[in-house]
Amino acid sequence: MCDLKANDRVECIDNRPAHRSSLVMPELGRLYTVKSVRWADGGYSVRLHELCPECHRGGACRCGKCGWDAARFRRVYRPSRRKLAMFTKMLRDAEAESAKAI
Repeated sequence: MCDLKANDRVECIDNRPAHRSSLVMPELGRLYTVKSVRWADGGYSVRLHELCPECHRGGACRCGKCGWDAARFRRVYRPSRRKLAMFTKMLRDAEAESAKAI
């Protein structure tokens, strides 16, 4: 089962080409946004917004069926804007208190 879905932020954790003919690969450690996930050849195939895979027909994929194995990516947690604003406020308040103490 794949826990990735469209619009998830993911980090590439494996950029080794599976085939010698693979020309387009995600960069190790880089963050991407999932465009779509589909079942393919006994696993899940991930397409990314930022990077277009090379198609089995040659060149940039236009068939919409090409992608990378989902195991090459791990989801990156993104907090909601409300929670992020709360933590940002806490940091600003802590910095203000530190400035007062000096």
